[in-house]
Amino acid sequence: MKSPNFENCQIAMNQDGMITKASESFGSWVGKNPKDLIGKKFLGFLFSLEASWKMLLPKNLHTKDFETFLPLSKNDQDSSIGVFLSCCNYDQISVVSLSPALAPHDSLKKAFMGDLMKDPRALANTLIRLQKAESRLSDYVSNFPGIFFTQRSDMTFTYLSRGIRRLFPTEHEEFSRNGGLFLNKIVEQDREHFQHKLNANSKRKETFSITYRIKIPPNDQVLYLLDVRTPIITATNRLLGYDGVFVDITRQSIAEHRLSNSIWREGLATLTNGLVHDFSNLMAGIFSISELYHGMMEKDDPMLNGMGQIKKSAMQAQKLVRRIIDLHREKSATRSIHDLRLLLKDQMDLVGIIIPRSAKIVTDFGTDAIPSFIEETGFRQVILNLAINARDAIERNGRIRISLKKVKRGQEIMKGATGGPHLAKTNGAEISLSDNGQGIAHEHADKIFEPFFTTKDSMDGSGFGLYNSKLFIEDHNGRIGFSSEIGKGTTFYLFLPYAGSEEDALEPSRKAKRATREFVKVRKSSA
Repeated sequence: MKSPNFENCQIAMNQDGMITKASESFGSWVGKNPKDLIGKKFLGFLFSLEASWKMLLPKNLHTKDFETFLPLSKNDQDSSIGVFLSCCNYDQISVVSLSPALAPHDSLKKAFMGDLMKDPRALANTLIRLQKAESRLSDYVSNFPGIFFTQRSDMTFTYLSRGIRRLFPTEHEEFSRNGGLFLNKIVEQDREHFQHKLNANSKRKETFSITYRIKIPPNDQVLYLLDVRTPIITATNRLLGYDGVFVDITRQSIAEHRLSNSIWREGLATLTNGLVHDFSNLMAGIFSISELYHGMMEKDDPMLNGMGQIKKSAMQAQKLVRRIIDLHREKSATRSIHDLRLLLKDQMDLVGIIIPRSAKIVTDFGTDAIPSFIEETGFRQVILNLAINARDAIERNGRIRISLKKVKRGQEIMKGATGGPHLAKTNGAEISLSDNGQGIAHEHADKIFEPFFTTKDSMDGSGFGLYNSKLFIEDHNGRIGFSSEIGKGTTFYLFLPYAGSEEDALEPSRKAKRATREFVKVRKSSA
């Protein structure tokens, strides 16, 4: 069967499979006048042209939608070119379209390619297909969340896809010349494991994987990599290198680490909660006895001051234990009106514990009540998260300042914070927590509120502290931001609206009275 000399041709059939109309290009290909084809069985005519097509076409072609490739050779494995047949069935007729085509991918791999050179049309189609395949492969490599590579046996790279530039923007070109550079990027504790796995799997042509940590400049942030590679081995068993892909699995590794520790942590939490409750009961007994004896002592009793100190310390210990119990209590996140000033003062008991004794904490909460409709436990955890970050940033004799102030609608808030200036959309309060640590690197400024992002060791920081803080503040219609200067420190800002601020805009008098009345009750019960 000769190669088609058309781009596309159509044949119409009736419900009996008879040809009712044929295009000139089809007639030219088969060497017939299109008018002479009318009334002939389409399938019968095709089979007279090439008997091998009987195995590829259904007898009821004219009654269904159907697509297939028809090779021009009797043996489809010997032919790389043919025609693509598409049949569309309508109510009264069926229309068949034919167009020149290359063999499907699987068949093309086995086909004789020499006949392509005899047919310029087929050669052009081949080049078009290659161009499309190359374009698709390029898109795939660019969008794939990993880094494809080809590495020599001396650890230098002959190819690295563009993703390497995100990890090593200034050093990626050096990987092609310096094999030691790649090894130095692997965390020292994982380097021996990496080399051992290479030596154990480099003598056979089987794909294997390695998981290890690498350090990312400029602050040596740690990422987990899944390294999947296949050795390139010659017929004489000589290792030339590896083809493979790097995949960042930091999030998965952190999640797996947290999951693997969840069982024993639950048991530990149950144990410590029980101990905390027992300790609370003991302190309650000490407080009750000290209060009893303190009340029975005369003013000139030499033991009066000592007993008073025991009573005071027992009360402080009870308050501290209550704070710990509240942070770990599993209960629904209910919101109520709280005085932010009193909550912050109360939280300083726990903040004082996590901050080094040599560090200095300065607070300025003012004297006016600042009511806000918030979930108490979540707010305490936000303050604790920010305090922990400040502790990790400062030296042992560092300084942390926590302040609270009222803000009016339209007033500038979070002065100096990134993305400013910021204006308050409603009356509220601004909490600022400052430290005199090393500051936040400029390249990390856009990432610190993302989940899993941390500059600490993966086992020390989960990367959820600031992310959860951001969710909490935004869930309460507030705002969070920061300002930082390298070598001088960082300030985090929290803005929370007053209780009923949004409701007051709709019903000023009734809502304001209700908010004030509820707040007064909370304030009295807290006193």
